[in-house]
Amino acid sequence: MATEIQCVKCGLTRAALAKPPFRAGSKLGPLGAELVEKVCASCYNDWIAMSVKLVNEMRLDTTDPRGQELWLKQMKLFLNLEQSGDPWARFLNQRVALETLAGVQTHATMIGISETELRFAEFAGGAVPSGFRALETQGAASIARDAIKTLESA
Repeated sequence: MATEIQCVKCGLTRAALAKPPFRAGSKLGPLGAELVEKVCASCYNDWIAMSVKLVNEMRLDTTDPRGQELWLKQMKLFLNLEQSGDPWARFLNQRVALETLAGVQTHATMIGISETELRFAEFAGGAVPSGFRALETQGAASIARDAIKTLESA
């Protein structure tokens, strides 16, 4: 097993994962092998931190097959293992500055994406801004993609 790899997430040559995060022979064994080959340990650790936010903020049930599917999809997008063609996927787990078509400007951390909406947490000032739909977890909210005027790294 290589000790350093060219990471598909950060683009740097860094320390590889010491071992696959999923057991060989399991349903996710091939994905674990792919992670060892393509993602550095640092970026995988960033995913683990993001994963905790994703599960907590969205109250994601990882025992439910739909929750597992969403978790895996978000992991692949976050780690650049799946080319989504989504221009906003690169902002996952990043602090962003955004403006809505209604003129609301704020800073927040993007915690998820779907075909119809973007999900954020940790809003500047702590309160969910006008025009966002509050999620069950306090401080997290979503907004329709077509309601965003601009979104960029903060």
